[in-house]
Amino acid sequence: MRPERMAGLVARWVRFYTRNLPDPVARRRIGEIDADLHDHIAYERALGTAERRIALGVLSRMARGLAADASWRRRVRTPKGNPVKTLLTVLAGLAAIAIGVAAVVLGEADDSPGLQLLGALFVIGAITFGVRAVRRSR
Repeated sequence: MRPERMAGLVARWVRFYTRNLPDPVARRRIGEIDADLHDHIAYERALGTAERRIALGVLSRMARGLAADASWRRRVRTPKGNPVKTLLTVLAGLAAIAIGVAAVVLGEADDSPGLQLLGALFVIGAITFGVRAVRRSR
């Protein structure tokens, strides 16, 4: 097991989690990780550490950093949608849910199955469109 091989695995991981990010951001992150790996390997070799131990150290650092990498990606990615539009869509959905619940309650009091059905459709439709809007904004 060679350290360069583990560094190649880390490089593939970095290229994977920086995909679809703006090119300058992705290149900077890839460069940071590549430089860090190079320094890590050179430092360990200067100390006389065995190749296998260096490779395991690189692999261990990658495994311990997976959560931090995912967190970094969440922080730097640009949102796809307009956050104001998404907020307005969610608020409109909540209003539709409130209307639907009111229709169900009033329909039950009046024993109007049509009004209850209309209220249920309002609630289901609002939830569906709200979930869709939130997913599109990610």
